[in-house]
Amino acid sequence: MKRNTRYILITLAAAVVLGGAITALLLTQPAASAEEDSSSSMASSSTEEISLYSHEGEDVASIDVTNAEGGYRILTNVEIIENSSSSSDSESDSSSSEPQTFVTYYLDGIDQDLQNTSSVSTAAGYCTSLSATREIGAAEDLNLEEYGLDDPQLSVTTTLSDGEESSYSVGDEGPVSGYYVLYDDKVYVSESVGDSLFNNRLDFVNTTILSITPPEDTDDSSSDSSSVNEEATNEFTKFTFTGTNFPQEVQIVPQTESLNSDYKLSVPYEVDADQESMTSITSGVASLTATSVAAVEPTEEQLAEFGLAEPTVRLDFAVNGNSYTLLSGGTSEDGGRYVMLDGVDVVYICDDSTVGVWANATLFSLRDSFVLMQNIANINRLTVETPNGTDVFNLTRTENEESSTEDNIVYDYSVKGTDGQDITYKGVFTAYYQTIIGIQLLDETTETEPSGEPMLTVTYDYYDGRDPHTVSYYDIGDRRCLVEVDGTVVGVVSQSVVQSVIDNTEVVLQNKSVNGDEEE
Repeated sequence: MKRNTRYILITLAAAVVLGGAITALLLTQPAASAEEDSSSSMASSSTEEISLYSHEGEDVASIDVTNAEGGYRILTNVEIIENSSSSSDSESDSSSSEPQTFVTYYLDGIDQDLQNTSSVSTAAGYCTSLSATREIGAAEDLNLEEYGLDDPQLSVTTTLSDGEESSYSVGDEGPVSGYYVLYDDKVYVSESVGDSLFNNRLDFVNTTILSITPPEDTDDSSSDSSSVNEEATNEFTKFTFTGTNFPQEVQIVPQTESLNSDYKLSVPYEVDADQESMTSITSGVASLTATSVAAVEPTEEQLAEFGLAEPTVRLDFAVNGNSYTLLSGGTSEDGGRYVMLDGVDVVYICDDSTVGVWANATLFSLRDSFVLMQNIANINRLTVETPNGTDVFNLTRTENEESSTEDNIVYDYSVKGTDGQDITYKGVFTAYYQTIIGIQLLDETTETEPSGEPMLTVTYDYYDGRDPHTVSYYDIGDRRCLVEVDGTVVGVVSQSVVQSVIDNTEVVLQNKSVNGDEEE
């Protein structure tokens, strides 16, 4: 016999012997006891939910939740709508003709229009039914203190229309998940205890203050290809700021003539608004959500406590043809800002980072940092006055017919100085003009009236005949100048930059560039 063949036969024989031994062992094993079967069955089903009670919404009259925050009461509104089926409906659809029942949950004592109905419904769901994952035992056989049920965190009572009540109490958290609950004199572990059961009544107030969206374009022509890619935007037409932060009313309106900002202050004087601030304000008020609610139907005492009896800022604004008013008060213990929307009897708490740009606003923060940024293309005369005399620059513009189009007129500009001398517009006068409009405010001031004679006064006149603007600079010492725009003090600037404008005036009158390049 070949060696390989012998090995194969030996292996097969061993396998037969081993298989027989295993079979004999299995046949001689004792059957599992009934107790062991029961234990195995209990282990496999230990995670199954135990239904303790469940009520239909239409059967519920009220729900009372008592907790460390004071608790709340939920009531129900049941509406039955008769379904009017036509006589042609088939008999198989007869169920569709049965009345439909709609249940709405709402919080007692708070205007339903102010409530977050979804949150209220969620809380009600934790009260109309209760299930457990494990039964601990009868309360009389247990030390309730071990489960936090001697002094429960909260209790829930659901009262049905027929007067029947279902109540349970909630103790400590379970070792793995859920809470210990006491229901019908037994202790269970339940995972159907929701966070909203720990809320106070104000937690169910809707925290959306404003959600302003662009109006829909109903014009059929808007569906053509030229407008498909145009993104609709909110159209803000006016902002008015008053309050303790504003000794003078400040009004801001849109503008198109400035290259520096889409908005300008129109009251108490005219100047570009700070573009970054206005962008933050328009986006912030269009979508404004609070972090929490401090009070509903606040008393006079509460308004005073929250700093809303005399708001720091009252912001009235118009957008998309509608008007709104926001009020800002003091700050909460955690740094939030108290805010109200006029017409809504709720005091909200907002993150100061989302409302601070308007809630902490002052005239100085709203205006552009440049003293008066005016587009040179709009100026037809610039008058510069110093203690040494007055100089006048007259600008003329002529349409360049070759470069102009029907939609865009291009002008050529020329400038004459005080004595009628020609001054090169580009590179000479434009560079000088940049030094004038480039003066920036360093800080605001409490001064309201200047004293003495101005160090420099600049008056802007315009092609379109609008009222001129006048800016005056007064030396107040300490290398600072007080600035007055159209009779209103706006802040302080560096005295050295004002002096440089005075020095540059003599240079440009000689048709020399203030940058050092002489022009012929």
